Amino acid sequence: MPLMEAERLKRVGTAILNRLGSPPERSDWVVETLLRANLAGHDSHGIMRLLQYAEWARGGTVNPAADVRTLRETASTALLDARRTWGQVAARAAMAKALDMAAEHGVSLVALRNCPHIGRLGEYVLMAAEQDMIGTAYVNSQTASEGSVVPWGGIDGRFTPTPLAFAAPSGYEWPVLVDITASVMPEGKVRDHLYRGDPLPPDVIINAAGMPTTDAKDFYGPPMGGILPLGGAVGHKGYALGVMIEMLAGGLTGAGYVSETPLAGGNGVLFQVMNIEAFEDLSSFKSRSRDLIKHVKSSRPRAGFDEVLFPGEPEYRSARRRDGINLPQSLWQSIENLARELDLDLEGV
Repeated sequence: MPLMEAERLKRVGTAILNRLGSPPERSDWVVETLLRANLAGHDSHGIMRLLQYAEWARGGTVNPAADVRTLRETASTALLDARRTWGQVAARAAMAKALDMAAEHGVSLVALRNCPHIGRLGEYVLMAAEQDMIGTAYVNSQTASEGSVVPWGGIDGRFTPTPLAFAAPSGYEWPVLVDITASVMPEGKVRDHLYRGDPLPPDVIINAAGMPTTDAKDFYGPPMGGILPLGGAVGHKGYALGVMIEMLAGGLTGAGYVSETPLAGGNGVLFQVMNIEAFEDLSSFKSRSRDLIKHVKSSRPRAGFDEVLFPGEPEYRSARRRDGINLPQSLWQSIENLARELDLDLEGV
């Protein structure tokens, strides 16, 4: 696997998106979010998504130059239309609006529809934590090709991997961060195993006949298999969580449920921000949070674990640096092939 400098990948990715008609400042932000995911150890939402985004831009699924519009607004709520611009651009605008509202009114909810893939969900709730607020996020999608999660006890996929995220200041230099899906594994991580040729852990996917498998190819088919709901033997809990996220992010945003015929497809995104100082003294909140973290981490580690980590610590401790991202050879070759198709000389980038 080639070890690629992050800044080199940033230039390459930005040049590719620019070639596809994306405004340069938007291209820069989209690629930056992908690389941040790689550097945090989440390759599933990293630079491999560049190929998918390029396909969407070439096919007209994404309109890189479209501007986000406000459809409804109150003092502390808003419904926005992303109008198929880059999901990262629309999501950043939505969270910025939610932060402004919460700063003034204590709490806010901002919904976003007609929104393509927004990348790593934690990117946006961290914006709240950085401003000493609490952020939560929920996403649904009607685009079946992005993944297929089976209901508990079922064989046929009926959901996409619905993600949710939470971030808050911890009182330490790193924020608390929870960024998960209601499925055992997000589709992007299954795709990453496919690129790398690595077997999946047991009890992540089933094939089209409903049988357990560790081969990522069995998920993509054809015929397509399914990703299991979060929880393993108690997967009914992940299934129920997925239903909740579907109704919040699909129903409340007006984006629609997975059961509906997509009008514009894409994601429904719901951001909630809580201003800590509207409820509690900020210094007291951080002090109590530090005490909570110390209490949790004082638990004796089980065999196979060096220590107990708190949510947010793994990303903060990631050993990756901006000058070193390991890419599967097949992924880099695909990026080079895409550049050639766009008549882009990577040697000069």
